[in-house]
Amino acid sequence: MAESETLDAFAGRLGGMAARYMALGSTLEDAALVKKLLDSVPDRLYAAVAEIEQFCDVGTMAFEDALGRLKAFDERLRQRGQDGGSHGGEQLMFTAAQWRARERQRGGARDDDDGASGEASGFGGNRRGRCYKCGERGHFKRE
Repeated sequence: MAESETLDAFAGRLGGMAARYMALGSTLEDAALVKKLLDSVPDRLYAAVAEIEQFCDVGTMAFEDALGRLKAFDERLRQRGQDGGSHGGEQLMFTAAQWRARERQRGGARDDDDGASGEASGFGGNRRGRCYKCGERGHFKRE
């Protein structure tokens, strides 16, 4: 498996190899496919391979199960930005000011809401919701 190759592409190549075996009259068992998969992954997935070999029975493991575990580990690396690429680094949470600016941009916040006090910012204050019947703020349908 090449360092830049995705797990899906490599799994497709292994599946094609298994199909060629079947066309020749022989079957390639899941255990052999799992071993081939685990022996061929790049170094960035070495920790996942060690975990699979330590905690799972590789001889009886389904190919899809091993592939799913490797894909989950690879996705976790990408989210954390440890794969050497530029996939990670997204901001998980907004500050209160960023959230208010985002809401204003989307048209969800009132114009007079500057966030100066906790009650006015909409975080647990006594602002009334929007009426489901007429769409106006300040009262509810039952009122």
